Amino acid sequence: MRGFNKLMNRFPKWMILVSSIVITLFLGLEAWRENLNMEWQKYQHKYREELIYRAQSEPDRVSLRDYEIELRQIVVPELKSFDRCITCHVAIEDSRMKDMPNPLKAHPGDYLDTHDMNKIGCTSCHDGQGRAVTFEDAHAKGVEKFWEKPLLRKPFIEATCVRCHADALSQTPAYNLGKQLFQQKACFACHSIGDIGGVKGPALSDIGNASFHAKMPIPDNRHRLLEKFDQNVNLAYLYEAIAQPDAQPQDTLMKITPLSEEEIIALMVYLKSLSAERRAMDIGVSQAQATGPVPAAQVNTASAGTVKVTGASSKGYLVFSKNCVACHTIGQGDRIGPDLKGVTSRREYGWIKNMIKDPVAMIESKDPAALELLRKYKTPMVGMGLTDEQVDDVIQYLKNPEDISITADGANVEGATAQMAAGPKKATQAEIAKGAALFQGKQRFFNRGPSCIACHDVRNSAILGGGALAKELTDVHARLGSMAIAAILNNPPFLVMKEAYKNKPLKEDEITTITAFLEKTNEVQGNQLPGNYQSKMLLIGSAGFAGLLGFCCFFWFNRKRKSVNAAVYSRQKGAKKNFKGSL
Repeated sequence: MRGFNKLMNRFPKWMILVSSIVITLFLGLEAWRENLNMEWQKYQHKYREELIYRAQSEPDRVSLRDYEIELRQIVVPELKSFDRCITCHVAIEDSRMKDMPNPLKAHPGDYLDTHDMNKIGCTSCHDGQGRAVTFEDAHAKGVEKFWEKPLLRKPFIEATCVRCHADALSQTPAYNLGKQLFQQKACFACHSIGDIGGVKGPALSDIGNASFHAKMPIPDNRHRLLEKFDQNVNLAYLYEAIAQPDAQPQDTLMKITPLSEEEIIALMVYLKSLSAERRAMDIGVSQAQATGPVPAAQVNTASAGTVKVTGASSKGYLVFSKNCVACHTIGQGDRIGPDLKGVTSRREYGWIKNMIKDPVAMIESKDPAALELLRKYKTPMVGMGLTDEQVDDVIQYLKNPEDISITADGANVEGATAQMAAGPKKATQAEIAKGAALFQGKQRFFNRGPSCIACHDVRNSAILGGGALAKELTDVHARLGSMAIAAILNNPPFLVMKEAYKNKPLKEDEITTITAFLEKTNEVQGNQLPGNYQSKMLLIGSAGFAGLLGFCCFFWFNRKRKSVNAAVYSRQKGAKKNFKGSL
């Protein structure tokens, strides 16, 4: 019995010894595998052997034996790219290796003749996980991998070209066709990209980066579509959403559109290109339209004082100023939409009336002129809910825009110069401050509409940081001017904004102060740095960590430093010394 007890006393020690030896061996083997026997090291050894085999002279062979086996990567801070793909694809720029199997094969085609890998990296075109050093992790395929950007293959790799290229490319036929189909099929009528499009369907601004934890094909389609698209869950979902829109949700309003397989793939490529970091051309707006100056708008502002409009076209002028001026001018050039000077002589009366009354129906009916305008200006026109009488008044104004008389502040101005009669007065500092408060929600709108900062951002020291759902407005005043901004705020032409402020219109003084704030923001933008809150957040986080650490230390240094048994023993020992009686 004594021997058994002795053995049992030693058993934990033997267990600790054996466990330590096993763990040490395991760690040693893992260290050997990670440092001396990785998959990429084997590829580089094979590449070195191939180089030595192909060497033309003995000195070359000797020098090639010193070829370093090491981890390689391309760092492109501008693209936030850290790509270790060349650790395995070490021969990607070696044209002699074009007949070798992957990953020792040279890059196909002549793309590297015009694309410097050191400036664009690999994942900017191919996606995948650039920091990975194993095949499975780098390609990031499969539901169980939980990567957001699996490796793309043809033709879906075309979707990434818009990250750098603004103009249409002949090398991206699938993307070009998908973009054309998106416009021709009037997808904008229900779906929005940025602040352009409808609200009946989900916004597609970031559908190309949709997390597959929320966007995944239904179980009945999952296995088949994952096999079809090389385990890329995002592509599988896009295919299902286009080809079988009633799969999820089953009560969707989207109808099944007869499309060929080629057209479905093309639409997938275009949708895959949409991300939160898209450029202006991704939604069909040219760089000139996105950044170019826009002439002054033909609309009266709230600060203009007393304005009286008379003449045969006065009713149409008022409707046009309220509903149309944000996108159109008369004789001042194209804006978001075309210049409407002389439109009544170019188009039939019935066509103009139908286009103003229900432009979405005109596109859905595939009217050639409406489709041509959509292709040219890239932005679908939205219906403003005008009555037949209002439409007739607008057409009358378009026929005779000079046939109005505007009296503002006692002055009577005729014809084309009438738009200048009600120029806005200089905003005060109090108005600018109120506009800033309204913009960022510190002061609520009178009719309880949402604050601008929920969707927009500006580069202004008074604003901590705004939303990214719609356009950045730092230079909007330079692009549109006070009058057009006031027109948009008074009667939003964008469906998302129109829906947000439905039954919650802004008051005149609110429009004036927000316009003043945006004008001031544009004036001082050169003195404002882009929003960067990392330093503030680091300081706040450090202070919070220090406070938490101090809180923990307070209780740590006041903890019991000895066991409960020690305290009991001390009390018993003290009691024994002080005991003077007898048992």
